Amino acid sequence: MSVGAFPELPITNLDKDAMPFRIHKTLRLWVEAACEEGYLRKASDKEIAEILHGYELDGDAMRSLNRRGEVIWKATPEFLDKLADLEAEADAEEAEM
Repeated sequence: MSVGAFPELPITNLDKDAMPFRIHKTLRLWVEAACEEGYLRKASDKEIAEILHGYELDGDAMRSLNRRGEVIWKATPEFLDKLADLEAEADAEEAEM
């Protein structure tokens, strides 16, 4: 509701995620693929946390802090190498056809 020239500002952050996840774009793609809904914005924070924790246990993801002290999730170098190898294999198979 607006009063005069002053728009009403939200008092709480109920419209924001309870736990904002800062995820590198490569890892985000794989987390989104693992979500039940297939779309990251529809997934619950608990579901995303479980997926990230699973990737971390497998050695495919790691947590670190950015310059502002916020937790960020990134794909490990080993996971990126594994993805590059899979892409090279797919390219080789395509070239054979």
